[in-house]
Amino acid sequence: GMRGSLYMTTAVTEMLVRLNDMTSAQSETEKMLDKAFKFLGNDIVELVKEMKREEKKGIRQTFPSHRALQWLYLCTIDGRQLPNDVNEANDYLVNLLKKDVKNQTILEKALSAIVLNSKTYIKSLKEYTVYREDMGRYYDTQRASYSWRDYKIPTQVAAIEALKRLTPQDTVTITEMQRWLLQQKRTQAWDTPLNSADAIYAFLNGNSQALTPQPKTVLSIDGKPIETSQATAGIGYVKT
Repeated sequence: GMRGSLYMTTAVTEMLVRLNDMTSAQSETEKMLDKAFKFLGNDIVELVKEMKREEKKGIRQTFPSHRALQWLYLCTIDGRQLPNDVNEANDYLVNLLKKDVKNQTILEKALSAIVLNSKTYIKSLKEYTVYREDMGRYYDTQRASYSWRDYKIPTQVAAIEALKRLTPQDTVTITEMQRWLLQQKRTQAWDTPLNSADAIYAFLNGNSQALTPQPKTVLSIDGKPIETSQATAGIGYVKT
């Protein structure tokens, strides 16, 4: 019975779209995403109408918000057919996006790279990184800002995704950036559920074979297999 939230709908839609991108969950998420895209699309259409009204009054328009960029990203990843009025609104925003990149954060640049399919942006993303053997490759710049989700994990995930989509052959850079994510798990934890979902996506996206069932692990001592129930019961001492 509460009013719809653009903010929460965008966050949940992002997770569902990414889930579909990794798995065959489309049938399970179809109804939710249909409603979400209709809700978010209607909002974008109204936003662009207001921007065009202001433009006619002589007010110069710039790209409006991070949320609008997230919307374009969702449309790109999902790839669904959209109503004509939504497509027209998206085209208007994309044209503004192409002119408004100088002051973008690293996260916004990564999303823009995906939306615009721009390898030039990928080159820029890599130029901002630093590398340490123990930490991997990461961002040590004010442009990689902290987020409400805690620390810089969303920025790192967006950059990894952009690299995987536009330059998948650059496995060295991708692996080095994944190493930094893994180190954050070891040193700080992935503090929030959204951080965890983001990080898991960065590892599993494009690596769907990791989701296939694997043979059960068999633990043994002195060559003698241990029953699973014993292995998970927290045995502290085994006499051999």
